[in-house]
Amino acid sequence: MTQNDLNWYPHSLDSQRPLYLAIVEAIENDLARSVLKAGDKLPPQRQLADRLGIDFTTVTRAYAEGKKRGVLVARMGQGTFIRGVLHPQNTESLFVDMGMNIPPLPQDKRLLDRMKRDMAQVVMRMNEQSLFGYQDFFGTVSEREVAASWVARRYKPADKDNLLICPGTQGTLLALLGHLVTKDTCVVSEEFTYPGFQSVVRKLGIPHIGLEMDHDGILPQAFEEACRQNKVALLYCTPTQHNPTTTTWPSERRREIAEIAKTYDVKIIEDDAYGFISKHAPDPLCTFAPDLGYYIAGLAKCVASSLRVAFLICPDQAHQKKIAQALRATSLMVSPITKAMAVDLLQSGCADLLGEAISKAARERQEIARDVLGAHTFRADPNGFHIWLSLPAHWNAHDFVAQMRRQNVRLLAADDFAVHVDHVTGVRLCLGAPTSVEQTRHVLQLIAETLNKDDSYANAIV
Repeated sequence: MTQNDLNWYPHSLDSQRPLYLAIVEAIENDLARSVLKAGDKLPPQRQLADRLGIDFTTVTRAYAEGKKRGVLVARMGQGTFIRGVLHPQNTESLFVDMGMNIPPLPQDKRLLDRMKRDMAQVVMRMNEQSLFGYQDFFGTVSEREVAASWVARRYKPADKDNLLICPGTQGTLLALLGHLVTKDTCVVSEEFTYPGFQSVVRKLGIPHIGLEMDHDGILPQAFEEACRQNKVALLYCTPTQHNPTTTTWPSERRREIAEIAKTYDVKIIEDDAYGFISKHAPDPLCTFAPDLGYYIAGLAKCVASSLRVAFLICPDQAHQKKIAQALRATSLMVSPITKAMAVDLLQSGCADLLGEAISKAARERQEIARDVLGAHTFRADPNGFHIWLSLPAHWNAHDFVAQMRRQNVRLLAADDFAVHVDHVTGVRLCLGAPTSVEQTRHVLQLIAETLNKDDSYANAIV
């Protein structure tokens, strides 16, 4: 569609919404689906009103609401246009934090509205004791049944009697490490791993060994060698869409690692943050060693980061009770409000719809990345929302990250994830941070342009 094309009109309007809002949301939906693009001109208000058979003032109100939301812009004497989310001339005022691995915002406005309504209704249904009291610290039986039914679709051993509803993955890791690791033992993980895990390990003063990886995950010989030479208490890993390298371990590698863990009695903490948005991911690692496995299914990547809720599956009910005591010591309880909201989203099916919408948005952004960064070397999962980018020889990782920061884009270098800092020059890009596909393309183009420049231009002395 071009600026001279005045034929756009909404093919369907939400009958449950006020008409002017339904028109705005139809514009937003068509923008998200690329039916409309930045710079497209909308029909004059009277023309659209006649086409829809509605009052002229309704369209006027809809266009005004679109301008209020930042979707539309009126130009004197020219008409009403789709506002570009990001333009080269205003990049000075933009800051895109691609260092935070948040999921892309679903573009289905009706789904987001449903989520908000459902969450609000949950609070309205809660009794005063639930709002003001301390009870059911890690989930009632019925809440754990709902959560276990959802988790079991990915990890079959999940059951109400071995599951705990926890205050996010980070708090769960703190409780697990404090409970499972003794003073004379150490922990192992992939050589690049989640910085939040490293921060807890450092805070607790636990020795930490990074294990060498290949494109299929942790090398079995590296894991076995660490177990032979050290008293390893547990292995922490992300076998599906590994953060940051995007690697998904194949089943055979998972089986090999599990057998080594059983041989040396090493507990496994499997952080399956991305398992529920992955397509055709193998069975979780813990499936091959359930008696040693502590499986974490967080909602931050597949439903909403703000919920701060995770589900922990313990080896059995006895271990569940012990971990519950550790969680009470570190976090007291999961928030009753967020717990109730999370369970309701699962039970209503809204969580599944949100996961599908996140996956759809991630695939769209991965396609843009393949188009814009195709000349460069990077690794990605087509259903994921982070990328592991290799830098050309003329760029040092820290200089590249600093240069992108000067262009108001934040990235993370390899040593933010490395257990032992080395010469690797990769950076992680998070595609969920930009607010739209247009902004995603623009920021990736900035990155591609910078990759093609010699770093000497940014460090010149004048």
